[in-house]
Amino acid sequence: MKQDYQYHLLYLPRGIERLEKLGECSSFSKNVELNEPGVVPDCCYLVKSGRVLCYEYSYDGDERVYNIMEPGSMFMEDCLLTDMPCPVIFRTLEPCELIRIDKCDLKRAFKQDIDIVMDVCESIATKFLSAMEHLRLGPRQGAEWKICKMLLICIDHYGRLQEDGSWLLERKISQQMLADILSMNRVTVARKMKELRDLDLVSTVDGRLCFRDRAALEEHMHQIETEG
Repeated sequence: MKQDYQYHLLYLPRGIERLEKLGECSSFSKNVELNEPGVVPDCCYLVKSGRVLCYEYSYDGDERVYNIMEPGSMFMEDCLLTDMPCPVIFRTLEPCELIRIDKCDLKRAFKQDIDIVMDVCESIATKFLSAMEHLRLGPRQGAEWKICKMLLICIDHYGRLQEDGSWLLERKISQQMLADILSMNRVTVARKMKELRDLDLVSTVDGRLCFRDRAALEEHMHQIETEG
């Protein structure tokens, strides 16, 4: 699958099989904070299952979301390796299985396996490219375009093609999750999603989003872009 850097659902296309062997797997419940901001971490994590939110609080007290770490992603490895304080908070969005890798074990692996070095470099580069793409495209587009773009990424990432040609998401994506990813008010997301439903571009089946025609949603997004 081609990585789309516009929004921050992060995972490693290379996979994490090599990295998994460096640590131990532990289970975490929902809403567990995994680090203390402003402190140099003594470990990094791989997401084996579940999702982890990367965020901080703004000066106004608002929650500013940067990434959602998907299964197959790595986080805090950059600060771990450079002995830099981690400026953001990582919190489990749902029950998770995470693999903890200690600093000494990661550095030892660096000396022994160039592929592991490349895995970690790819993880760091993915975050950089995602942030750069977000800054490049985000400010130029409105709320409806951003929601359509996010929905298309969800189709590519979680969608399953049905016999009637529609796409059904295999994972539930709530309006609150969309609001968190896009740093939008949930009321705005709810209003725009209703407009997309009224256009028959989005529906709900058993609590999961369904898209009758992916191409029609993409065309609608391009039309918004042209009109803007």
